Amino acid sequence: MFRRRKVALALGGGAARGVAHIGVLEAFEKHGLPIDMIAGTSMGAIIGAIYALEPSVAVLKDRFQAYLASDVFKDTRFDQLGDQNDEHSGMFDRLLQLAWKSLFYTLVVTRQSYYGKSASQQNFSFMIDDLDFEDTRIPFCTTALDLISGQEVVFTSGSLRRAVSASCAIPGLLPPVRDGGRMLVDGGWIDAVPVAPAFGLGADVVIAVDAASVLDPCRDLDSALDIIGRADSIARWTLSTERCRQAHLVVKPRQNGSHWADFSQFEEAVAAGVAAVEEQLPAIKRLVSRKWWMPTLFD
Repeated sequence: MFRRRKVALALGGGAARGVAHIGVLEAFEKHGLPIDMIAGTSMGAIIGAIYALEPSVAVLKDRFQAYLASDVFKDTRFDQLGDQNDEHSGMFDRLLQLAWKSLFYTLVVTRQSYYGKSASQQNFSFMIDDLDFEDTRIPFCTTALDLISGQEVVFTSGSLRRAVSASCAIPGLLPPVRDGGRMLVDGGWIDAVPVAPAFGLGADVVIAVDAASVLDPCRDLDSALDIIGRADSIARWTLSTERCRQAHLVVKPRQNGSHWADFSQFEEAVAAGVAAVEEQLPAIKRLVSRKWWMPTLFD
């Protein structure tokens, strides 16, 4: 007898750029493509968890847009992390930006993260329901990096909110999540696109969604922080590329050049995700329509 192959999506990180994952899910719904399981890292963990609990892009969009319009999100002032240099900026604006950057640098070298634990908890409480992995309607897993052992941690059970907060704990910005003897941070630092964890869920076919693989153009490297940041970007881009080699197919939503902290272009990011799927629709349909031969006692 034959059976349809089980299909998993591996959703990578990318912060605001990862909003394109919503568009990928929308295109899968639109074209009736199966999603049997989801593995998510960082922003992919947030979007994957919400969708796994309630497999509806309409619900997902409403939840995400409500968060972006909320006081909880506005209070984080996340947009200030973006590159606001603009030739049309006034001198006062530039001075304010320099002052804010000085404050940011001071904070990140005097404590574990820019945002405190309470702010982090408020944001994840708004986004992720206080449920367990067992409550999801689609099998789901997420990943984090343990700073103590240097190992990847794959979550498939327990508190969904806690696991997602660990997977999203961007080093320096959000506080690490303590879990027994482990100190967990953003899974993107060890598994930018969680292809292997998706196979671990039992998938026959894994389609990777890499929303942050484009290496941004190199700008002036005038300071040690500029050089460190550029080296980190190259390392993470290389890691993402290598992880994706394990997937059957890679979907790469086009980026419009927006900063990873700029959530103002929500609709454009979603549209990029839809377009990326539709560009590869014939190949995706061939992958998900193939069937496995399952031997029986009578073979």
